[in-house]
Amino acid sequence: MVQLWEKDLLLLLAKIFFMAISILYAIFSFMVVRQVSLMNKSFTASLHGFFTFLAWVHFFVSLLAIILVFTVL
Repeated sequence: MVQLWEKDLLLLLAKIFFMAISILYAIFSFMVVRQVSLMNKSFTASLHGFFTFLAWVHFFVSLLAIILVFTVL
């Protein structure tokens, strides 16, 4: 039988895990934005604006995920 303090500890560890993963994901998505920016400086493509837009959307969705994790947990 699981004790009450063990359930609380497991829940706390799960919260910390999801918060850390969401923060790492936001850092990764910001690095994607920087890489797309560097790629666009290296060579020109007809879709460079679209790629930049997608990179920023990806970054803002990851920020939304952080907000969601912190409000739900």
